[in-house]
This record gives sequence, C-alpha cells and structure tokens, in this order.
Amino acid sequence: MKYIFLTFSLLLSSLASANQLDDLLQQVKQQQAKNQQTNSQRESDFKGDLAHWRNELAQAQARFDQVKGKADQLNAQFDQQEQQLAQLEQDLSLATDNLGEVFGVVRQMTGEFASDFSRSIISTQFPERQTFVAELSQRKALPSLTELEQLWFVLQQDMTESAKVVKFEAAVADPSGITQQQTVVRLGSFNLVSQGAYLVRDEQTGVLQHLTKPVGGDVANTLADWQVNSPSVQGFYFDPAKGDLLTMLARTPTISERITQGGVIGYCILAVLVLGLMIALVRLVRLSRVSLQIHRQMKTTKANSNNPLGRIMAVYQAYQHRSTEVLELKLDEAVLREVPALERGNSILKILAAMAPMMGLLGTVTGMIGTFQSITVFGTSDPKLMAGGISMALITTVMGLVAALPLLLIHSVLHGRANRLIILLEQQSIGLIAEQAELQAQAADASSAVKAMAKAPQLQAS
Repeated sequence: MKYIFLTFSLLLSSLASANQLDDLLQQVKQQQAKNQQTNSQRESDFKGDLAHWRNELAQAQARFDQVKGKADQLNAQFDQQEQQLAQLEQDLSLATDNLGEVFGVVRQMTGEFASDFSRSIISTQFPERQTFVAELSQRKALPSLTELEQLWFVLQQDMTESAKVVKFEAAVADPSGITQQQTVVRLGSFNLVSQGAYLVRDEQTGVLQHLTKPVGGDVANTLADWQVNSPSVQGFYFDPAKGDLLTMLARTPTISERITQGGVIGYCILAVLVLGLMIALVRLVRLSRVSLQIHRQMKTTKANSNNPLGRIMAVYQAYQHRSTEVLELKLDEAVLREVPALERGNSILKILAAMAPMMGLLGTVTGMIGTFQSITVFGTSDPKLMAGGISMALITTVMGLVAALPLLLIHSVLHGRANRLIILLEQQSIGLIAEQAELQAQAADASSAVKAMAKAPQLQAS
C-alpha cells in the first residue's frame, strides 16, 4: 500500500514538473523573439545614424579643407607682409637715423620740463600745457612736426609769460578748504597774489591756496604798498623758489609765539626784564633830576635842601665856625648819608641781571627733561613730539640772555652815573673844607699881624 502511494506521488510530481518546463520553454522562445526584434530595431537605427555621421564627417572634412586652404593663403600673406615690414623697418631706420637723436633729445627735454611745469605757477593759468608735456615725455613713438611745433610754442610761452604781470580768474581755496573763483595776479613765474595775500600752488592737486599764516614785516608792507595804484616804480619781494621761501617765512614764529613756547619760565624771565627796566627807568629819572639839581646848586651859594649838594652846604654853613677837623667829619657824614639814596636800586638790578640767565638755564633743563620723557614714552619716530621740549629749552636760554644783557648794561650805566654824582659831592665837600681851612688860615695870619702891630709901640716906648 505504501509503495502504491509513493508511486502515485512520484507520477503526479513528474507531471507537474513537465508542465512547468513547457511554460519556461515558451517564455524563453518569446523572450528570444522579443530580443531579436529589438536587435533588428537597433541595427536599423544604427544604420540610419551611420549614414548621418558619415554625411557630417564629409561636411567637416570639406570645411577643414576650406579652412586649411585659407590658412595656407594667410600664411603666405603673413610671410609676404613680414618681409614688407622688415623692408619698411629698414627703410624707416635709414630715414630716421638723425630723427632718432632728435627724438631722444625731445624726450629727455620734455621729461625735465614736465617736473618743472608741475611746479610752475604759470601752469595755473595754462593747465593744458602740463598735460601735453607729460604725455609727450612718456611717448615711445616719434613726435610729429605739429607736436614739435607745439612744444616749441609751450617753451616760448613759458619764457614770455615769466616776464609779465597779468591778472586771471582761478579757483582759490581758503584756509577752511572752501574753493571759490578769485582774481589772481601773477608776477612772472615767481609769485601769485590775491586779495592782498600771497598764494601758493599745491603740486599734487594744482589748486591755489593761502599760506597757513600770513607773512608779516617788510614783506607784507611792501605788498600793501605795491597794490596801491601809483605811477612810480614800487619795490616788491619775490620768491625764486616758487612759494617755498614764503611758506618757510610764514611758518617762522613771531615774538609772541616764541615767548609762548618758553612756557611759565619764559613769562617769569619776561617779568624779570620788565621789573628791571621799570627800576632802571625810575633810577634814571631820579639820577637825572638829582644831577640837574646839583648843577643848579653849584651856581649859587644859598643852600637848598631839595638836593644832596644843598644839604651838604647846609651842614657846612651850620658848622663853618667850628674847627676844620670837626667840619671835615660833619661833611663826610653828610656825604655818606647821601650815598645810599644815590645807589638805591643798583643792587636789585645786579641781582635781576644775574637771575635772568639762571632762569634761562632752568628752562633749558626743564625742556630737556620733557623731551626725554617724550622719547621714553613715544620713541624717536615722530620728531614733532620732541619739538615742544626742545623749543622750550632753546627759547628760555635765549630769553634769559636777552634779558640779562640790557639789565647788565643799564646797571653799568646807572652805577657809573651814581658814582660820578658821589665823586662830585666829595669834590664839593673837600672844596668847602679847603675853603674853610683857607679862611681860618687867613684869620690866623691877620690875628698874628694885629698882635705884632700891638707889640711894636710897646717896644718903641721902652
């Protein structure tokens, strides 16, 4: 029974497997037919593309042949033109043998004049010439005859305009930076003047601008006198450096600015000088008045107590009946009493004259200390940081010496004048003593004569 069942099972499985194989075989045949159809379609498409690309290849080959022929033609033309260019260059070299030297001279000259024209004040009135000369100096080709004539005209114009005084309108920048049109007077190639002030030209921008600070002294006065309409010839200060000297002159500090640079010590030195001059003025007036009163007193015998000699004569008149020794002592005392009044103030002037240079030395040391402090903090990269201390060091020294010299001179003059008055008083007092001694001697001689005459009758009677 088991064997029968097993046999039946095997038979059924074999029948099922046969059916699956038939289906698989059928699917394979269908797939092969489909693949064959696809391959046939691909082959048909490939044959169509092959014909298209063969046509494109033929067209590209035709274009290549055409371009190659044109390139061969252009190469031949290039070789021909290169030969012509070489021949032309040879002809040009032969033709410009002398012009080459001219071109070198023109280029060198225009290079030199380009820098001069950039700084020239005439270029302010004719700015187009600067562009022409600068362009010509950088050109590598030969200049034309027209350009050479224009260069000659520019040079001739510069020489002609340097001898003229003309007016023209130009843009001028004021100290605040605002630019406006003004009437400018050009004095040759030296100076520009507008509205009573000198102008300088900025080399970078070419704009005219006022000086940072107006010039003073004779330069400003001469400019003011020159602007006044006058038929006579007027003098004028001109700047051959085209504004550099005027800029330096404008930056020169004035006396007040130098005093300010001296700082507190500078003001103290100035106060010492003023105090000394005031004392000297008072002493000069007093000594002049005393000298005048003494000379008036010398012309009269009446003692006046408003002057030293009158007071000495009053002492003489009070003690003229005393002995010569007593009178001499009294007159010496009177002269010594007048000496302090005549010498009053000389010692103060001497002290002030000695103080001034010492204070200047103090300012020098203080200024150098400030300079070294600036060097310690900021280094030596910026000289402007050290300029303040150096200015104070130098200015105070100068101020001290300037204050000391007149004070020493005035002290010497006043001291000599006081000594002359003292010597005059001593001479007068000695003269009074001599006169008194002479009177006493005459009185003694007269007394002796009287006594001798009185004794003579007595001797006769005996």
